Amino acid sequence: MQDCGRYLVDAPYPEVGKLAHNFEYAALVSDAFAGAGSEATALSQYVAHNFYTLEHPELHFAYECIASVEFLHLKLLGGLVLKLGQAPKFMSYVSNEYWSGESPVYAYQIRPILLADLEGEKAAIAHYLRLIRQIDCPEMQALFRRIILDERKHVETINAFLRAFS
Repeated sequence: MQDCGRYLVDAPYPEVGKLAHNFEYAALVSDAFAGAGSEATALSQYVAHNFYTLEHPELHFAYECIASVEFLHLKLLGGLVLKLGQAPKFMSYVSNEYWSGESPVYAYQIRPILLADLEGEKAAIAHYLRLIRQIDCPEMQALFRRIILDERKHVETINAFLRAFS
């Protein structure tokens, strides 16, 4: 098995200790966990797109690595929702809507796939920056900043593949 190293950020994720129940914060985090533009959507979108990368082994492998990071983000955010006193359901407590398979962007050719995933990563970064402003908890903010490093690495990776496929 190849090493995902060049597609990953080599830095630990900050620990978030015990948190007081805070349903407002739980709702905000739930939106990043399983809202329309969430980690659940990113993971599903990368998995769906990866079926169309088989003819490009390096891109296929990169997408497997990125999907594994998105899965880790999903687990970290679900853990936060639980620590904040809510059930980590595949839903956004902000919109009060369950996650839907309609949320991912389905593309079937390499450039549209890359462009859709690039936009998703940029939107994720903006979402985490918003959470940092909305949630007054230094431990959670540190975790969001660390996740942003991953999302920026994904942007860098996708941009490199876009240049290769232009």
